[in-house]
Amino acid sequence: MITVSDISKISDRHFKARIFRGGYLDVFVNPSKSEIRQVASKKSNRIRFTADNRSPHKVWVWDASKAVHYEMLPLLGPDRCDIYPYILGGVSELQGSNAVMIGWDNFHHLMNLMDSSSRENVIEFLSRLFSYNWSWLNEYFGVTEYIGKRRLEFEGKIQ
Repeated sequence: MITVSDISKISDRHFKARIFRGGYLDVFVNPSKSEIRQVASKKSNRIRFTADNRSPHKVWVWDASKAVHYEMLPLLGPDRCDIYPYILGGVSELQGSNAVMIGWDNFHHLMNLMDSSSRENVIEFLSRLFSYNWSWLNEYFGVTEYIGKRRLEFEGKIQ
């Protein structure tokens, strides 16, 4: 269980979270471009993010090499885990002065379930997720192209 002592709040947009592997991790909420560069992994130039499409929109970003989504989601609250279609978790990479989405681990897991008894649940979940407008995330990193490709992949699988 995560306790208040596991989080050192610096501001409404920045906190340090104690992660399971020990140590603290910088997490930014609705970060600026410079904050994204600051938090990106020095090894790979990558960040992980969790985005909440409900109003007001929020996105949390952290160093991709230091924590995975399942370590971070409990810190964001029970209504912000990837079992809800208004939550999107992924990986973005710095490319020049911009960052672009390059991964969404949960998507591939869900697509693998399309050939199981969970098919209808997966179709309902992904249909709802793709019905949301995620373009607001482009303010932080490019997502439109990546999400569009995954949508086409999904639609091809359900036809």
